[in-house]
Amino acid sequence: MKINEFFKSYFILFSIIIYLKFIILRYSLFEEVALLHIFSNELIYILILFIVYELLLKKTKLIAYLTTNFILSLLFFGIIVYEKYFQTIPTYFDFEQINQIGSVSDSIFILVSPVDFVYFFDFILLFILFFILSKTKNSLNSKSSKKLWTPLLVVLILIASFKLNFIKDEQILDVGLFAKNNGYINTQIIQAYSETAFAKTNKLIASTSNDEEVSQKDIIRLKGNQPVPFEEHDQFGLAKEKDLIILQIESMQDFAINLEIAGQEITPNINEWVKNSYYFSNVYQQIGAGNTSDAEFLMNSSIYPLGNRAVSNNLPDHEIPSLPRILADESYYAATFHADDIDYWNRIELYPALGFNDYYDIDFFGDQDIIGIGPSDEVLFDKSLEKLIEIDQEYENYYTMINSMTSHTPFEIPEEKQMLDLPAEYDDTLFGNYLQSIHYTDYTIGKFFSGLKEKGLWENSIIALYGDHSGLHGQLLTDKDVELLRGVLGSYSLMQRFNIPFIIDIPGVIDKGREINNLGGQIDMMPTILNLMGVKPEKVYFGQNLLQYEKNLIGMRYYLPAGSFFNGDVLYITESSKRDIRIYDMKNYKKIDDQFENPREYFDEDFRKMLQLYNWSDYVFQEGTSEF
Repeated sequence: MKINEFFKSYFILFSIIIYLKFIILRYSLFEEVALLHIFSNELIYILILFIVYELLLKKTKLIAYLTTNFILSLLFFGIIVYEKYFQTIPTYFDFEQINQIGSVSDSIFILVSPVDFVYFFDFILLFILFFILSKTKNSLNSKSSKKLWTPLLVVLILIASFKLNFIKDEQILDVGLFAKNNGYINTQIIQAYSETAFAKTNKLIASTSNDEEVSQKDIIRLKGNQPVPFEEHDQFGLAKEKDLIILQIESMQDFAINLEIAGQEITPNINEWVKNSYYFSNVYQQIGAGNTSDAEFLMNSSIYPLGNRAVSNNLPDHEIPSLPRILADESYYAATFHADDIDYWNRIELYPALGFNDYYDIDFFGDQDIIGIGPSDEVLFDKSLEKLIEIDQEYENYYTMINSMTSHTPFEIPEEKQMLDLPAEYDDTLFGNYLQSIHYTDYTIGKFFSGLKEKGLWENSIIALYGDHSGLHGQLLTDKDVELLRGVLGSYSLMQRFNIPFIIDIPGVIDKGREINNLGGQIDMMPTILNLMGVKPEKVYFGQNLLQYEKNLIGMRYYLPAGSFFNGDVLYITESSKRDIRIYDMKNYKKIDDQFENPREYFDEDFRKMLQLYNWSDYVFQEGTSEF
């Protein structure tokens, strides 16, 4: 092939197009353009693929080029929209959940802007180009020469292999940062490589090795506490032999509790309930890519989720130590209620893996009073109460978990269910919609509580409520939403975003409400509840009783880079693709980065401890044992 023919080939045309798209993608994600970096870490793989086309294909070569271009365009479009919603860059794990898109489709539609379709603009130009060429009886060169392509293919493969070998053992604490430094495609390859050895996915740099044995005392000491035998904890057995009812509330953030706007309480029923309950006001979400399903896993296992993989899609072969199984040893029946399709987030496998005896999903609740992605919370709680009455009559003790859905993004509920009279500035805002949906869910909770009392189930129960994750986050929030939030709360930081309510009531036992400010996460909810029930777990877990221990160390590794942590004094966020290390004072939510000359060195001990907790937790999840 002559040089002038080479530059008029499909290979050159589509290589340039894809190169430009990688440039646009990198600028959109990282706000920088690194031409050589993009070529050596991204485009090189596309060039290898294109050379294979040149060597193997003849008549279908153009179709292959166009198909590849279209698939990459869809991928880049999806990455940009995903990053807008979740504030994190997706990996191939996330694309496994493509069937879940329906639950956030309305929110995603809000985020899509015309500029996002730039990845498809070239198809118009290509149509024009090929139309002109056909009219002028010209064409691009479609011939191939093995003398040219074969040595070039070998060189490119060697370059790509050398790069991969150089970075294959690097730890991926933040997908975005790793992709920024090493390329998005390389990141996916390294993650797939790491999957061959589960523990390498979050390769850790702490002192304890895998041939040691971890005990509950090790975990408690690592967090800065002196271990106390579980049965000697304060208020151990306060709710012994009580039935357990847990409510997981969709998108409920802690600031909604006791909040008033225009003289109206946002959660009046919960506010009244809190007066006679334990209210843990300093608890934070810790979910991974599984979002709501990860929250269910955390509540029922006190094991860290997997970060960039939904636990429900990566369940181990062995039994997971869990709340339903612990209570089964005490002769408790366990059921979970969720008015959604049981296949969503693979709950059809998650619930049995967690040891639930039964589940009740959309087939049980039906399709009446649909709001957003499913039946309303009113239907959920009404029908759950009916079933609870049956369960109470059949079993001596039971544990039931009820998962709400109505307060799901974008929080749009029918006008007749909007019970707040908000000021005009809240009209047509995400924050206004959020307040209306949370207020409605609070109303349904109030009805449910009244039903429990009326049917005689209230007094013999321990009742807990918590939020699964934040609702107001990312680019769904407009400038007006942020202004309204700051006007109500004074500020709206990451800490306020991640802060969720956790409330426990033991009717007839707790006479006076108590606000508990000990730092906690969703991983601490199970041991706290079990302490009150007087039931000691026999297997290792990674939370702690919030009524006993004041010091804590918790983290999340999806919405924050792995290694980030809350330690009671600060929220430490290690560097990401767009930001340097950030540090927030947990007392006033203010950034205090400038108070530390070398924050990485200053907080290195807690950073390593946090990674050690992940290492232990991942091993227990994978192996089903505490023996290392």
